[in-house]
Parts: sequence; C-alpha cells; structure tokens
Amino acid sequence: MPEQTAVLLVDSYTTKCGRCGKGARIKDTHHTRLMSGWSTPDPRDRPCGARFVAISTRRLEYTVEQLSELRPDLPAYAAGRVPRDLTT
Repeated sequence: MPEQTAVLLVDSYTTKCGRCGKGARIKDTHHTRLMSGWSTPDPRDRPCGARFVAISTRRLEYTVEQLSELRPDLPAYAAGRVPRDLTT
C-alpha cells in the first residue's frame, strides 16, 4: 500500500491535516500527533499518519510567502491553488 500524503492546512489559530481534517502540529512531517484547537480532542480520535507534502490555507489573507516562512521545507500554495493530484 503506498504511503498516504496530505496538505497541512493553516487557519487563524489552528493547523489541520487536509486528509482527515483533524488538528495537526505545524512542525510534524507526518500526521502522528493531534493538536487541539479551542477544545480538547476526542480521546477516540487518531491521527491518520499521512506525510505532509505541502502547506496551504483556506484563508485568502495568508500569502504564499507567509506559509513558506512557517514551513520552508514544504511547497506552499495559496488558498484554492493546491493541485488536485498532489495528495494520495
């Protein structure tokens, strides 16, 4: 089975995995730990384990440059600009 990949999605106060939608830690290379937003994660929730291959956002005010500063090791895409075939 090929490795699953995901986009790291940055929001105002949280970071999420684009594959499963659960909170992710911004510096992790794989979604192996959950990060809570404003509330405590459900103890039954589990991270999906996908490898982050890009960083993006759904917020129009964030620039590619700002995203690149957060994760210089990942390609950055503006809101709505992530290629559809990027994740598996």
